[in-house]
Amino acid sequence: MIKYCDKVFERSGRNLFWSIKNSNEVLNKLKSRRFRASSLSTYDFSTLYTTLPHNLIKEKLNNLIEWAFHREDSLYLACNVRNAFFTSKEHKNYTLWSCQKVCDALTFLLDNIYIRFGTKLFRQIVGIPMGTNCAPLVADLFLYCYERDFMLSLSIDNQSEIIEAFSATSRYLDDLLNIDNTYFDSLISQIYPTELQLNKANSSDTEAPFLDLHLSIVDGFVSCKIYDKRDDFDFEIVNFPFLDGDVPRATSYGVYISQLIRFARVSSHVSDFNTRNKLLTAKLLNQGYRYHKLRKAFSKFYRRHSDLVSKFNVGLKTLLQQGLSEPEFYGDLVYKFRKIHACNDFSTQFRKIVHRYIKIGYNINVIKQTACMVVNPITVGNFASLFNCTPVGRT
Repeated sequence: MIKYCDKVFERSGRNLFWSIKNSNEVLNKLKSRRFRASSLSTYDFSTLYTTLPHNLIKEKLNNLIEWAFHREDSLYLACNVRNAFFTSKEHKNYTLWSCQKVCDALTFLLDNIYIRFGTKLFRQIVGIPMGTNCAPLVADLFLYCYERDFMLSLSIDNQSEIIEAFSATSRYLDDLLNIDNTYFDSLISQIYPTELQLNKANSSDTEAPFLDLHLSIVDGFVSCKIYDKRDDFDFEIVNFPFLDGDVPRATSYGVYISQLIRFARVSSHVSDFNTRNKLLTAKLLNQGYRYHKLRKAFSKFYRRHSDLVSKFNVGLKTLLQQGLSEPEFYGDLVYKFRKIHACNDFSTQFRKIVHRYIKIGYNINVIKQTACMVVNPITVGNFASLFNCTPVGRT
């Protein structure tokens, strides 16, 4: 179905499939427009799952299933635990589903949704439970059927502007995003059934959150940064692995890199990228991550994903200095100071280590504080000249 819609869009410019998998598809749409736009609008269905009418679901999805079998010109859908394909022949170790069987299975599912409350048992006759495995897909396909029918009803001859406006629409389950679409409000009633209530979510036409994106228009250009609704909570969110747990350390630092990829892909400005990186590294440092390993992980990200960070026009050293939060102490330096603590040439080794870490951007005050955790503060005071210098790019 997606391939069919892609081909229709390629040939006619009519987007029949508004559903998206993630925010990357929104970014691709913006990229195709060179991030130019004059207005944004977001909408959401107030009660999608609980108001879906069973009779309309059966009608729309059964027609869609029949259309798929007819288009593939096949008698069966062959399935096993790993694979599925259309065929007109029997295949060993595969269960064969005819078009009628698939429709009957969907009908059976909708007619047999039961909920126990206390000692009473109820059958759901309107809506579908979100906990059902196929609920998101059923809702997604149900809305697609109405969106497809609406787009096909528009005439290319005298409604080409409307077709073009709706071709930039994106929907993730019950959330919709429009870019430069002034027709949406007036045409909602022609798209979706009356049982579904759609509400506008953003108050400004130049700013809107959508999924994990915060979009804003300045001087006709759309800029993006990370949006996380958890930032608005007045309590701390427990997430990401703790290094004192059973999660392998390599995997834990890999989580950090994956978040950097997400930040870089979304952020239009380096300041937004650095802000997100600082918030994340501050959290990770409090959960036992080592500062020097975070730096190494960031360097790995920078080398492997240069295509994402090249837009910032900022070097690795600057990103490290401006993007990583400073810890209370450097765990890697604690290890090194302990290693040389009893050495005969302690003074030489100490100076060498401090000089090296100042040069690569470590904060002087934190280095001094770390040294005092291992070495007598009076001894550290004897190296005052080391900590009075100002390294390049750091105060």
